[in-house]
Amino acid sequence: MNAQLLATPAVTSVNPCTRAKASEWKRPRPRAWLMWILGLVNRWLLLKGLPVLRRIPIVRDLPFVHGYFWIRGIDLQAGDRTKLDRAVNAGTAAFLGPNHPEFGTDWLIDKEVSTFVAPRMASWADRGIVAAAPGFWGMNNLIANDGGDAAKDYSIEWAIEGEGVLLHPEGTVRWTNDVVHPLFPGIVQMAMSAAALSDKPVFIVPLVWKYRYVRDVSRRMHREMRILEDGLGLPRLERLRVPLRFHALQLNILARQMRHFNYEEPAASGDFFDRQRTFQLFLIETLEQRHSIEDSPDTDKRIARLVRAIQSRLSESKGDATPAGVARRASLKSDLEMADEAKRLGEFAREVYGTPTLTQEQLYESLKRTRDRLLRRGWKNTIANMLPRPFGPRVVHIGVPEPILVTPVDAAQSEDYETRLLTLARTRMQEKLDEINARIASDVQRFSHKNPFAAS
Repeated sequence: MNAQLLATPAVTSVNPCTRAKASEWKRPRPRAWLMWILGLVNRWLLLKGLPVLRRIPIVRDLPFVHGYFWIRGIDLQAGDRTKLDRAVNAGTAAFLGPNHPEFGTDWLIDKEVSTFVAPRMASWADRGIVAAAPGFWGMNNLIANDGGDAAKDYSIEWAIEGEGVLLHPEGTVRWTNDVVHPLFPGIVQMAMSAAALSDKPVFIVPLVWKYRYVRDVSRRMHREMRILEDGLGLPRLERLRVPLRFHALQLNILARQMRHFNYEEPAASGDFFDRQRTFQLFLIETLEQRHSIEDSPDTDKRIARLVRAIQSRLSESKGDATPAGVARRASLKSDLEMADEAKRLGEFAREVYGTPTLTQEQLYESLKRTRDRLLRRGWKNTIANMLPRPFGPRVVHIGVPEPILVTPVDAAQSEDYETRLLTLARTRMQEKLDEINARIASDVQRFSHKNPFAAS
């Protein structure tokens, strides 16, 4: 069963302040009874598994018992729960912003957290999800992210009523467990607007969670690598141990993609990450020769601007059935594929994966992300990418950084205040994530591997 029909999804990497005509956006009509039912379905069928049976060893790990996303336990420390309760209640206006470590499961953790403190909480979601069943999702209090000012106003109103609003603020979503990437400003902008309108305390409530495998899942990692090898036409390397096979897989994928995009690698290109970076710059600079964009020192912004420029030109050429129009669209689609590859290369970065060891969690997130980026044909890949199945039982560790009190400011100070709030939110999220990692380090390292990339 599709998790999108059972949980409250989080907003994807789209700025929630995107402009849209208010007439195109439909105001949610939340129904408490439906949200309560979905909370139970979410907890027992998708996350934790069946009550009673999930506590019986051996039985608890049967596919029809353990829940699709195989969460053995939820760790929320008492102090963090107290901070959550203090910031999200009828007497406050709260905007909750979690990190985004895993596609699919994150939606369900969002829903689980809402059942703790605000069962009628509103959540931002991609317009495509809401459009698939607008009546149903409206009753589940989802806010389509193309709603412009109307959606923004509804969110502020709902937060001031004391019900809470949740949106994932991460702008550059890379599905990583250990790093909080740059944030979108929508959560800060809404909180500032609420502070100007209400006498209630207004809080930005950062949240983080980290998934941890509770046993060795090497067998399933080998299976996933075999799927990638076969699907991408690469040699099977089943005799290698997990870290060496993963290393070889990444090297083979890089070589494959270089051939595909007609890139001739220079001699003495450095280690894996250097080679990957040089290839990425080649793709970006090639595209910038064809598409005019505003320059930026930030690679992610350059790629995002290229994607927007290409998509805009594709949209303009839609409906042109002339041979020239058909050829133009084919060329633009090829450019879009190139931009997507540049983005993929940046997702496996030294800053995240150049660590002395590779954890099972790092391997899992990278393998699932690679499959999503490069294997999209066929129903099996479609399901695996929409609803990534974990490799084994896990615990999710939820952390609540100190909530940020937002106060009204003069218009002249608003831009600087917004920047400071956004920086503070990201800093507190990363510090809390680091704190969780330090607390569970011994459990994680027990199943970790020496990192071949650290020495390559």
